[in-house]
Amino acid sequence: MRRITVFQLGIDCRVISQMANAYQRRISDGLADIFKNLHRTSHEHGRVRILSKMEIACLMSQKITSALPCSGGFCQHQQAGVGEPVPNISSQQDSDTLKRVEEQINILSGILEQGRHHLRFPGRLEQRYLEFRNQRFLEIDQKIIIAGLLFYLGFTWSDFYLGGDNAGLIFACRLLITISMFALLWWIPRSRFATHMMTIAASGIFIAGLSVIFFIQLIPDALKYAYHLGLIPIQVFTLVALRLSYRSMLIVSVSLLSCYVMMLLISDAPELSAELGAIVDIFMPLFVLFWLLLIGMGAYLAYAIESSARSDYMKNRLLALEAERLQYLTRRLHLLSTTDSLTGIANRRYLEECLASEWRRCLRAQRPLALIMIDIDNFKDYNDRYGHQQGDRCLYDIARNMASFCQRPGDLCARYGGEEFIIILPDTALGEAAYMAEKIRESIVALGIRHEASEFSVATISAGVASMIPTAENSSDDLLRIADRMLYQAKDQGRNSVVAA
Repeated sequence: MRRITVFQLGIDCRVISQMANAYQRRISDGLADIFKNLHRTSHEHGRVRILSKMEIACLMSQKITSALPCSGGFCQHQQAGVGEPVPNISSQQDSDTLKRVEEQINILSGILEQGRHHLRFPGRLEQRYLEFRNQRFLEIDQKIIIAGLLFYLGFTWSDFYLGGDNAGLIFACRLLITISMFALLWWIPRSRFATHMMTIAASGIFIAGLSVIFFIQLIPDALKYAYHLGLIPIQVFTLVALRLSYRSMLIVSVSLLSCYVMMLLISDAPELSAELGAIVDIFMPLFVLFWLLLIGMGAYLAYAIESSARSDYMKNRLLALEAERLQYLTRRLHLLSTTDSLTGIANRRYLEECLASEWRRCLRAQRPLALIMIDIDNFKDYNDRYGHQQGDRCLYDIARNMASFCQRPGDLCARYGGEEFIIILPDTALGEAAYMAEKIRESIVALGIRHEASEFSVATISAGVASMIPTAENSSDDLLRIADRMLYQAKDQGRNSVVAA
């Protein structure tokens, strides 16, 4: 998701800090009042009553809701299902997210169709590929380098067999290079130079090749020509270890060959017999030609391997983006199918699914399941007087206010149809549900939504409350019918009231 800084929004950081501190103090003060209520008792009907869990939840909801900022009544509390809040995502944000993913898909598809003959991606994509290639090199090719170093050290026998008086020096140089390479191989992946592992590996291979050219100069007489063959394993190892980097492989190979040719041109040839000299005169050009052919074949293979690796990376990246797009569209479709488009709370379809699920769960556990059915009083008159747009705004504000009371996992506030809403409260007895319904009624009145066609001058609600422990003989429809009957009784009592079964 794209990040937006406070500077991009044009908001002073100090103002945000002051607002956050103010809201934190308000929430803290509200919670302090709640915990004071835990120790407060009241005498009702001659008995001492301690606040119940549902009453505490309602108090917390009211305190926290009042502390949080709302813009024009658009509070941020929503409930989508069993313990899942509905994401408050605007249509513009949805479009931006989908557009970003589709733009990347189009860019990658275009690159695949055009082909990248010079083995380089544009901009940020090239950097991401190099990071991926370096990680792959650390995971796989590190073992190849270890094997190559052991093979390089294994040629110690040739140092003593051909080195003569310089055998000790050659062996010491070979051992020093091997130990240094092993130390770098252990340290670099753990350092800040890990991102340059491919370049460092290429440099190490070049140093190993230079060491062999240097050793040739130390071998006495005609024996040095046998040492020339030691450059072939170095070249083969270059092709294998640097196969994922066509440029690195080509640079190291050509550089080693150039150094070798320069060594032949500037070094003094040992005195040889006529027959052996003739063989050397034929052997050296053929050896250089063979090396050139090896470099050419290796360059072609490295180009093909890197091209294939880049293509595979692009395809895998495309698959990942397509999966992200599909996952996003799936979530979006689920949200659209379970959310009421006007109020942002759960719709009737999702309500019925959750009610059936909670009914079965409470049936197994033999726990009470409560239902609050709510209707906005005189809402038709409100629409006729203020218009349907203002009526939609009224529905939105009231729905968000009611949803803010659903604080527990499993609580659900949903639009049942028109101006009717239902709140599902698992594991809730009738008294606790009635208490919550009364608090919701009071909070709607406190919103102060003007309604001159009402006898109360503000928008109000009526609520019917029902609760039962599910049995095999009953169904969730029975609970709905009881709550609906209680709602009609609340209407008959003059509206703006709560009636519990």
